[in-house]
Amino acid sequence: MRRWIGAFVAVVLACIPILLARSASPSLLADTDTSVLLGAIRDRHAPLSWFITDWPLKNHFYRPVSTLAFEIDNLLYRNHAAGYGLTNALLCVACVLMLFWFLRELTDSPAISGSAAALFALQHTGLQNYAMAPIYYLAIVTAVIGVIRHGVSIRHWAPACLVLLFSMSELAGMDSLSAGSIGSGTIGWLPGRTATVMTMFALAAMALYARYERSSGQMFIKPPCALDMPATKSKAFSNDAPRAAIALPFLSLGCVALAFGAYEQAVMLPAIMLAIAVTMHFRGYRVRWGWQAGFWLILVGYLLLRKAVIPPGASGYQLQQFRKGPGVAISLFNYGLPFVNSIKGFLSDIESGFIIFVTPAPYSFFLSVSANLTTFYQARRRWILALAGYGMSIIAFLPMAWVKQFAHYNYWPMALRTLLTVTILWIGLDLIVIAWSPRSRQAPPRLDPAPGSLPHR
Repeated sequence: MRRWIGAFVAVVLACIPILLARSASPSLLADTDTSVLLGAIRDRHAPLSWFITDWPLKNHFYRPVSTLAFEIDNLLYRNHAAGYGLTNALLCVACVLMLFWFLRELTDSPAISGSAAALFALQHTGLQNYAMAPIYYLAIVTAVIGVIRHGVSIRHWAPACLVLLFSMSELAGMDSLSAGSIGSGTIGWLPGRTATVMTMFALAAMALYARYERSSGQMFIKPPCALDMPATKSKAFSNDAPRAAIALPFLSLGCVALAFGAYEQAVMLPAIMLAIAVTMHFRGYRVRWGWQAGFWLILVGYLLLRKAVIPPGASGYQLQQFRKGPGVAISLFNYGLPFVNSIKGFLSDIESGFIIFVTPAPYSFFLSVSANLTTFYQARRRWILALAGYGMSIIAFLPMAWVKQFAHYNYWPMALRTLLTVTILWIGLDLIVIAWSPRSRQAPPRLDPAPGSLPHR
C-alpha cells in the first residue's frame, strides 16, 4: 500500500506544472473556432439540444458531451478567459489520473503505473526532455564499462546502449513528432478540449473494465507438478466474480458512450477494449469475452444515431481536412516504425557520393535503425506490456492518420504510449546490469571418466 501511495503522490506532483502552465490570456477566447462555438451556444440557450443535432460549428460532427463542457464554462465564466484555461488544465490533470488508474488495473505495478502517468503529465509541458541528457550520458558510460568488462564482445553491452538511445525518442513523446506538443494543443487551445474530454472518459472506461477483469479473481490455475508443496496442490480459486465488481462493466459501457459523444476518435475504443482483454488473458486472467459484444454494440448504436442527427455527406471543413498519400504513411510510421521515415533522407544524402561518409549523417541513420531493430528484438523480455503499449497507441491513432494533423489528435495515443516508453526503460535497466556485470568464467573441463569412478564398458 505504501508503494501505491508513493506512486500516486509522485503523479500528483507531476501534475503541478500543468496547472502552472494554464492559459489566462484573453486571446484564448479570440480564436475563430472558439468565438463561433461560444456564440452558437449563447444564441441557442438549450444545452441538451446538442444531443440531437450537429455541434455548434456545424461541420458535421456529433460532440454533445464535449459541447456541454463549453456550456458549463460559459455559465460559470462567461467572457473570463482564465476560467476556461483552468478548466482545460483540470481536464488534462484528470486524464493523467485516469491513466494512472488504468495502468494500475492493467499492470498491478506501482512503479510502472506511477512512472508512466508522471511521464504523461510532464509531456504536457516538455519537462521530460530534461531526462534526455542523463540517458544519453548513461548510454556512453554503459558502453565504456561494457568495453572494460567484455572487450570487443559488443553483444554484451551494445543492446543496452541502443535501447537507451531509442528510449530517448520515445521519452520525447509529441516533441518527436511534427504536430507540436500535446500541451499546446490542449492546455492552450480551447477546441482541443474535445480530445481531453474524450480521453478522460475513454481512460475511465478502460480502467473500469480492467478493474473488473483483475478483481474478479479468475486466474488460470497452473496444473500441479512434483515440486509443488502438498498444501498447494488442492488449492482452488473461485470462478465467480465478487458482487461489487458486477457494476464495473456497466459503468465502463456508460463511459464508452460518453466518450463517443465527445470526439470521433473514440470509435477505436471497442478495439482498444479487445486489446485490453487480450493483454489480461496473456497475463493469466480468465477474461469474460462476452462483454466485448457490448462495446461493439455501442459503436453500432453511435453510428446509427450519428446518421440520424447529422446532415448526410461530408462538410466543407471535413473535405479540406481529409488527406491521402505519403503524409498518411509518415504519420503511421511515426508510431509503428520510426526509422522508416528517415530512409528517404538517407537515400537523398548518398546521392552526393561517397563524400557523405565523412559526415555524421549516414552513421546517425545506421545508429537509428540499429536502435529501432534492437529495441523491437529486446522487447521480448517484457513482451506483454511492451506490445500492449505499442499496439494500443497505434490503434488509438489509426483513424487520425487520414486527416491533416493537429496536436490533440495524438493526445490519447500518447497517453497509451507511455506504457511502451516505461517498459523500454525497464528493459534498458535490465540490459545495463548485463553490460556492467563481470565477464563470466568458463568452468574447467570435466574429465571423462571422473577420477575415482568405476570403469565402464
